[in-house]
Amino acid sequence: MITYSKSGNILLPNLKVPEPPKEPLGIYGRTRRDYLKKNRHSIYSALMLKGTLLEHLAEVDKTCREEVELRIKAEAEKQGITEELKAQDMLKWTGLMNNIKNSVREQITHEFVYAEEGLQ
Repeated sequence: MITYSKSGNILLPNLKVPEPPKEPLGIYGRTRRDYLKKNRHSIYSALMLKGTLLEHLAEVDKTCREEVELRIKAEAEKQGITEELKAQDMLKWTGLMNNIKNSVREQITHEFVYAEEGLQ
């Protein structure tokens, strides 16, 4: 709810600047912000007006980072990529892990950052 202050004959809204997040936004939060700003301007504006945009972006970023970590571990286990393989053939292990990381990051970006509903 917006409150107003009278200044002469004019009512001015009492707007409050939201507290910045404790941690800077990561790649997923920044990408979500850019996506909302360019493609979902009404959602972006609504979050800005409510003062919850930074909170929303921080939550998206945190959720994405946690999900990426979990999925990378799960996919590495599924494909049998172990520390033993790392010790035996570092280049093969690195290539396989990079493929998994890139694939998971792309999936997460599409599921959370570019989602119609996102984490509103």
